[in-house]
Amino acid sequence: MVQDKRQKMQAEPTKDAERPKQRKPRDARWKQILDAAAAIFHEKGYSATTLQDIADRVGILKGSIYYYIKTKPDLLESLLVQVHEEGLTMVLESAAVPGHALDRLASVIRAYVTYIVNNRVKSAVYIHEVQRLPPAHRNRILRDHQLRTAVQALVERGQEEGLIRRTIDPRLTTQILLSGLNSIYQWYRPEKDRPKEVLIDHMVDVTLRGIASPQGLKSLADTDPIER
Repeated sequence: MVQDKRQKMQAEPTKDAERPKQRKPRDARWKQILDAAAAIFHEKGYSATTLQDIADRVGILKGSIYYYIKTKPDLLESLLVQVHEEGLTMVLESAAVPGHALDRLASVIRAYVTYIVNNRVKSAVYIHEVQRLPPAHRNRILRDHQLRTAVQALVERGQEEGLIRRTIDPRLTTQILLSGLNSIYQWYRPEKDRPKEVLIDHMVDVTLRGIASPQGLKSLADTDPIER
């Protein structure tokens, strides 16, 4: 009887043995925490949000969050770094497509608008809450100028190629371009406004024609967005 009981226990795993299989992988859980943090920071604001709010949204104990971060500022920094790195990767990859500078700028604008529209909540939190970080943490993000440098390099290359007017200031042009793109999350509503594709075509068309030289305008002659 004792032997039969032991065999049965070995054949039927206990609940404790099953628990590790039911836990989400660390990366998947961390993504859930970041997504929940972004949503609640956007809904309530960073100051009014507690780690308990985030734990409740994910469906875990508050103590579980401390496996990933030590404080709420740590969580905010992790979220903002994620957004910054995703945006930077997107810009660098889209800026490396084949073609002249206007082709590459078009690629950057399309990718940038797509990212912001698809990540409106995270984009809003990034822009509104970055000032909440302690100065040292904030500066690690804001002083990383790779994104702006990559776009400015395309403007300067376009001037060298004769496709962008030499009379415009590359740095100021880049700042205006990125500021305009970053503001899209404030007013664009996919459920009410025109389709994302129309928005992207319009942003590309207006931006490039606003900075193109006569030679550049000629190169854009066959790239008008399709009328919808």
